[in-house]
Amino acid sequence: MAQTSSFQDQAFEQIKSMILRLELKPGERINKNDLAASLDIGITPVREALIRLQREDLLDIRPQSGTFVSKITLDEVYQARFVRKTLEQVVVADASKITTTTQLKELRKILGLQQVYLNSRDYDNFFDLDEQFHRSFYEITHKLYVWSWLQKVNIQYNRFRYLRLDVSPLDWKKIYQDHEQLTDAIAHQDSDYASKLIGRHLDMLDTDAEVVKKKFPEYFS
Repeated sequence: MAQTSSFQDQAFEQIKSMILRLELKPGERINKNDLAASLDIGITPVREALIRLQREDLLDIRPQSGTFVSKITLDEVYQARFVRKTLEQVVVADASKITTTTQLKELRKILGLQQVYLNSRDYDNFFDLDEQFHRSFYEITHKLYVWSWLQKVNIQYNRFRYLRLDVSPLDWKKIYQDHEQLTDAIAHQDSDYASKLIGRHLDMLDTDAEVVKKKFPEYFS
């Protein structure tokens, strides 16, 4: 039983990642058998994982029709951004008061790596480092439980953020420059400016949403 549960968790995380990273596209029909074969996991754990993903609104299971990747709902993206912005402005302001020299070096190390992936147009690693950068502030302020909780709230927002990276008019450089400015504000312990910067950074959604939706109208409900 424990092994079945482990396989189910493995299938859940792998399929969730495939949805987030558009390996399984919004609206795409899922073939359970093909998915189980590609993951090299039994059909039962995959079936249970799909049920869990439905509960997280990442899949639509339609009787007599099949299982489909849920489309992105912009209203849910905006609501997730509201939660993230409300919390992160406080977290970043608090972090600016207590970030150590070592932690600041780690932030700059992330920036250095992110610039490498920016230049090489590496979607996956750029996105992962973006997540790592933001997570750092929750770690600095001892709020990793809040960060973990946010991942459940933010799944639709994160799907949008990943999709945004595939829209050429929307420059990745802006994301990197915002991170640079935020790190400088943290270094100068300017909590008010740091809070303002992170709010502005997350508000990019307001200008990006229509551009992304115009390029991928079939991905949105």
